[in-house]
Amino acid sequence: MGVEQYKDLFVAESEEHLQIINNSVLSLEKDPANITILNEIFRSAHTLKGMSATMGFESLTRLTHKMEDVLDIFRSQKIPVTTEIVDKLFSCLDILQMLLEEIKTGEDLNLDIESIILQLQSVTPNISAAGLDRAAAEKKELLITALEKEHLLNALKNKDIRIYKINIFLSQDCQLKSVRAFMVFNKLNSIGEIIKAVPSIEDLESNHFGLSFCLLLMTNSLAKKLEQILYNVMEVEKVSLTQIKDINDLPLEKTEELKVKDNAQKVPSDVDLSQQKDLAKQFGFKKIQSIRVSTQRLDKMMNFVGELVISKIRLMQIAKTHQLKPLSEILTNIDRLTSDLQDEVMQARLIPMAQVFDRFPRMVRDLARSEKKQINFDVSGGEIELDRTVLDEIADPLVHLLRNSVDHGIELPNVRKENNKNPVGTIKLSAYRERTFVLIEVSDDGKGIDPETIRVVALNKGFMTDDELAKLNDRDILNLITMPGFSSTSEITDTSGRGVGMDVVKMKIEALGGSLVFDSELGKGSNFKLKLPLTVAIIRAMLVEINKEIYATPIGSIVEAVKVSKKRIKHIEKFEVINLRDEVLPLVRLEKILGVPARAEEIPREEISIVVVDNAGKKAGLVVDRVVGQQEVVIKTVGSLLKGIKGFSGATILGDGSVALILDVASLVG
Repeated sequence: MGVEQYKDLFVAESEEHLQIINNSVLSLEKDPANITILNEIFRSAHTLKGMSATMGFESLTRLTHKMEDVLDIFRSQKIPVTTEIVDKLFSCLDILQMLLEEIKTGEDLNLDIESIILQLQSVTPNISAAGLDRAAAEKKELLITALEKEHLLNALKNKDIRIYKINIFLSQDCQLKSVRAFMVFNKLNSIGEIIKAVPSIEDLESNHFGLSFCLLLMTNSLAKKLEQILYNVMEVEKVSLTQIKDINDLPLEKTEELKVKDNAQKVPSDVDLSQQKDLAKQFGFKKIQSIRVSTQRLDKMMNFVGELVISKIRLMQIAKTHQLKPLSEILTNIDRLTSDLQDEVMQARLIPMAQVFDRFPRMVRDLARSEKKQINFDVSGGEIELDRTVLDEIADPLVHLLRNSVDHGIELPNVRKENNKNPVGTIKLSAYRERTFVLIEVSDDGKGIDPETIRVVALNKGFMTDDELAKLNDRDILNLITMPGFSSTSEITDTSGRGVGMDVVKMKIEALGGSLVFDSELGKGSNFKLKLPLTVAIIRAMLVEINKEIYATPIGSIVEAVKVSKKRIKHIEKFEVINLRDEVLPLVRLEKILGVPARAEEIPREEISIVVVDNAGKKAGLVVDRVVGQQEVVIKTVGSLLKGIKGFSGATILGDGSVALILDVASLVG
């Protein structure tokens, strides 16, 4: 199997490192002199290079190596990174992403990495990384502890013992620096004792160093022999030795202790490499806390749990029908275990919103630069978790909304100044939990949507007549932008571009069982709010009956279920309404919408059953014959024949084996 065995794991981890670098480069652009951010980028680039070299992907290795060189120069010289450098780094990251696509698909994209390497070289200061590293290494200072000094003084009582400060320089194209450092340590420990290392042993083992390191060695060998040994190590380019005649020439540091990760016990800092490896064995390896699981496997597990829930419900129905007490007692335990299993699988499917949100800062930044706009992009709520299926589907709607905010919401800096606004516009992307839903908001402080312009477009396109438009308020007018085909290329400018893709956005969100609401104020900006269910696999629903047919309504959309007198029903124009707790509530007769024949009543009822639902702040009362009760339901797709029919979001199997359709509250109320 070889490389193929680890290819998927390599691609997944490489994409994570590329995302880290992308986000860090964006932060670096805002704070160009921040060395901490540069170090973060450098570490991820270095890890990616090492992984690529191990897997044998030459192009990835070469390009990450060149990017690492550039970053190391800026990091070591402490030169602020310019916007030009950021652009080149992003171009490099784009090529790296495409190289990963080649590895994933096996398709040759004929990528030219030489041109991007030349671009990287063209924007760096006129100094070589090797020369810079060498100069910095000569200035590295070895600080010893009082304990180490005492150890050296005792050793020097033996006249054959010599103390050397050794600077070791690796070649510029060295691929596995930590391996070379280990080989150096191994050879020197065989003829002496390494007292100190700069950078630390931990940094050398973790590849967190440049092209050089410094050692303090105690040995009885001569300098010439040491040089011969070290130059025999592959990729060691230069060795510089200085014999320490007087220990007092070495500056002292305060006594410190080396913390061992994940262990309260501490180890003195004067441990050489071999001792540290013994300590690692003594403390034991850190236990694996997590593993990668393919999404296909999680989907299968979810399907199995869904079938298990259906079987559980059917068993409970049988036990109830036949009054089987022993079976009911066992089912109580099975019900608990099934619910626990369901919760665990659901939790395993939940993914932080950051998985999608982290893609957008780069997109907004690039789009703003191309539009010559200044934008502050504020992201929050990345830690909120959502079902993987839902998360996959919302990426495109969010791209539509964010592109519209940049393209047509935020004004040019000079226009904003003329309107007494900050020349830097603000776009906010946020997420937060609300009961069994996740709310995502996209807002901007741009020019907003002009209702009058929308009226003109709707009239010219023949969507509505003058009389129909006259009856609509501004809120209703704004909703027209979600109508299919409302916008066209010529209308993007006229309507601030807000209609582009809005029908697609609304359709996708509602297909997930969610809703889209928005508002806008001319000259002040717009706000779009997406309400999404945590999962689309298993939900809790209220079962209702309409003419002996059972339908399921998602609990997350229900406010309450009540019975009211028919006498309380009023009529406003052609619509039925009821006053419920000082709130005028429109009534929805489900039998009319669903095409279900009305039940012939032997004795007319004085009361009606109403299920009050809320769709993004818009309430309505669904009139039903009877409320059956609550139950967990497994959502199944309705198939191509029923797909697209208004009023349904899916189907489920009930305890008696019959099929019940799941009501789509968004389409019924919206």
